[in-house]
Amino acid sequence: MRTSFLTRSILIFLVSILFFQTAVSAGYVELNLDEGETAFTFFDLTHGEAMLVQNKQGETVLINTGHKNSREELRERLELYQADLVDKLILTGSQDEYAGNLQWVLENYDVEEIFLSEEMLKSSGPLTKRFQGKINTLEKGSQYTIMDGLQLDVLYVEENNEADKGGVVFFLQNNNKKLLFISLADIHVENELVREFDLKSTIFKVPDFASDRATSQKLLEEVDPQVAVIFRDGNEPPSSHVLERLEATWIDIYQTSRMGTVTIKCNEEDYDIITLKPSDTRDMLHAGWLHKLW
Repeated sequence: MRTSFLTRSILIFLVSILFFQTAVSAGYVELNLDEGETAFTFFDLTHGEAMLVQNKQGETVLINTGHKNSREELRERLELYQADLVDKLILTGSQDEYAGNLQWVLENYDVEEIFLSEEMLKSSGPLTKRFQGKINTLEKGSQYTIMDGLQLDVLYVEENNEADKGGVVFFLQNNNKKLLFISLADIHVENELVREFDLKSTIFKVPDFASDRATSQKLLEEVDPQVAVIFRDGNEPPSSHVLERLEATWIDIYQTSRMGTVTIKCNEEDYDIITLKPSDTRDMLHAGWLHKLW
């Protein structure tokens, strides 16, 4: 049974207060992950997608790099979440919103492995040719253990649509928790996924910044997520129709443009959600408000 929205909101608020204290006292975010836990952190970039995955062993996976206009924001958030190195980098699309900071990340974070489709490998040729680590080509049906306790299952790779060519759809699975990650904006692809797979997931990364071109009612009914996360596409707002469909399906919606960075800590039994706006933290510190929480 799902926790009521009001109860979950109260819990999120209380946890967030404790979370702010930890972040401020140490100068960075300490997630305090236990054995077997995985944290999915969706960065609140002004433009584009970037998600950091971490575990207790200190392994880090970065999924997408955001738009180049958000490079400084990406740097600040990687620093805040103690990602001095990026063990693995996954790219889900070749557009600037997903891969705009690819070169910068490769030059600054000692990436050991890259995961991307064959089409994206071709389009990023000059960069990946200079890359000294391992390159993994994502294909439909391929599976990878990308860190201890976390598996990546590729469901679809776009081969025809020129605008989204090379785009990838996959599951990330930690214990019995699944995260469905879709970047493609194509109703026909969604229908194909619904026909072919059991898409039931705990967490749903909404495709294409919640544009009108994707996230059909049929897809939502099949995925039936408890949590949906929407990244920000510059000044382009999410579709009101997509938001209405999400709300009507009783899904807890987290827009990074409104909530800030969203971290979902998953263990075998449950998950916790923590939101944080670094800019708000700095403002409150300056005002001395956080000092009173001690």
